[in-house]
Amino acid sequence: MTADTIPVSAFMICFNEERVIEPSLRALSRFDEILVVDSGSTDRTVEIVEGLRGEGLPVRLMHHDWAGFGGQKQYALEQCRCEWVFNVDADEIAEPKLVAAIAEAVASPGKTAGFSVERRQWIPGYGYTHPLVKNDRIVRLVRCARAHYDPEQTIHESLHVDGVIGKIGGGVLLHDSVIAPELEFEKQNSYTSLKASERAARGKRPSPSKMLTAPIGYFVKFYLLKRYFLCGWAGFAVAAGAASYAYQTEYKSWRAGLGQ
Repeated sequence: MTADTIPVSAFMICFNEERVIEPSLRALSRFDEILVVDSGSTDRTVEIVEGLRGEGLPVRLMHHDWAGFGGQKQYALEQCRCEWVFNVDADEIAEPKLVAAIAEAVASPGKTAGFSVERRQWIPGYGYTHPLVKNDRIVRLVRCARAHYDPEQTIHESLHVDGVIGKIGGGVLLHDSVIAPELEFEKQNSYTSLKASERAARGKRPSPSKMLTAPIGYFVKFYLLKRYFLCGWAGFAVAAGAASYAYQTEYKSWRAGLGQ
């Protein structure tokens, strides 16, 4: 460990991420370790990770059969060696300012158990969102012993933290999730099916009226409240996509409730 090393374990789960994983890992080079848990990639993902390790990045590469998003990230969390851990997805890049802010946060955290960071999205036809768009804040930096994922969360997993959560004020996570439209629709179809199945497993009863109200609510949330209208037609497309996601989820939940 050098004087510039940040005493944090960065961890990432991945599957076929050859398009995006290299810049994501390079951005984490100051961390004490970078744990990558692969679930059986068939593209060049593993080759790229091993190449970066050969260059000297503090990478540990592990394989773990897919256990759902919550279960897979919980497994990765449990393998981390440092007191503090930082979760990054393969299509996210931590800005240098964010890395520096993380170093400051863990140097004097007080009683804080975790920190949220701001994530800024790349959208087709525009680029990274307008500066006045209300970006997501997500908990990603936590004390390992005081946080966990719910293995039952097969989709949209989140860290559950025991204690006070602070905010990282400097820098953002840059999120480049752009894929071909047909793959985007396949992904949305898969994710909404998982979401509907998760709801059914938790005993949540479907509400037919939500097939109307949920899409409208999501469109208003993204287009107006989060200010995606500032991104022009690209922002409209994001809001419409969110509405479509909401409709598919509610429709599949309704159909599951009918037993069809």
